[in-house]
Amino acid sequence: MAQDILRWAFVSDRSAARIALPGGLVVVARIVGACLAYLAVLDLTVIAAYAIGQTLVPDAARGSFGLVALGLAEAAALASVLLVWRLVDRRRIAAIGMDANNAPRRRWLKGALVAALMMGFVVLIGYTLVDGASWNLNSDATRAAVGLIAGLLGFAIQGPAEEVLFRGYILVNVRQQWGLRPALIVSSLAFGLLHVSNPAFGILPFINLVLFGLGMSLYRVYVDADQLWGVFAIHSIWNWLQQVVFGLPNSGITSVPDLALFTVTPNASLPGPLWGGGFGPEGTLAASLALLALIFGSLRVRRLGGGGHLDV
Repeated sequence: MAQDILRWAFVSDRSAARIALPGGLVVVARIVGACLAYLAVLDLTVIAAYAIGQTLVPDAARGSFGLVALGLAEAAALASVLLVWRLVDRRRIAAIGMDANNAPRRRWLKGALVAALMMGFVVLIGYTLVDGASWNLNSDATRAAVGLIAGLLGFAIQGPAEEVLFRGYILVNVRQQWGLRPALIVSSLAFGLLHVSNPAFGILPFINLVLFGLGMSLYRVYVDADQLWGVFAIHSIWNWLQQVVFGLPNSGITSVPDLALFTVTPNASLPGPLWGGGFGPEGTLAASLALLALIFGSLRVRRLGGGGHLDV
């Protein structure tokens, strides 16, 4: 009897091996699992932070607390994706694009400069010269300083959290299974779809968010030697500048004027693509031009043989 049981178990194991899931299906399951983990942890942490803010934080400090709480929620979501990477994919953190020995500080500073140039173009050319937006300086220097610091802390984590999921986990898994072109398409479309429920979402915001995702992916692969440090900075500084420095909506999420250094008020009488239609810079044609510049600049680095070198 015991021999029959062992024989049955052995045959069952071999049969299970024969019906193993296809690699592509496994990749899809992993990506869905990572996305669900990210969203579930993010939502639960945001709800908890909101409850704390409403009950324990004084009214005057809730705005700055919200910016820091955003960072804490995104930190938890980031950790959940890295946990999936380590426990499910069984790979080192460095393999997702976070090699601590690959000049992270230099790459981060370079990415921050790229973001400053892009957002500077959007605000100074798109909003100021073309749209004719008005500028107001925050008269409360203390609150402005608190907002700048709290916002920088929050976005310094929020940007990397989204990048680890989209330009890290999703891009790497799809690229290894199907190649770089599908990885660029999937990760960029998924990033755009993440914002579908945001206020004032529309066709141009979706196009720009997809362009943002594509630009970040190409920057990672061809400019930043397949590392995430540079896109961490681009994402963080882009969001920080538009919402906390210039007081503009961040993907439809309105800024708090008391916590922004400036409040740039666009001329809403012009067509929406010139001032964002309430979605902010990502809803403007100026952002489209800046993001296309990032895309073609990254492709030019590829043609010149600089940065990372991976076949499409």
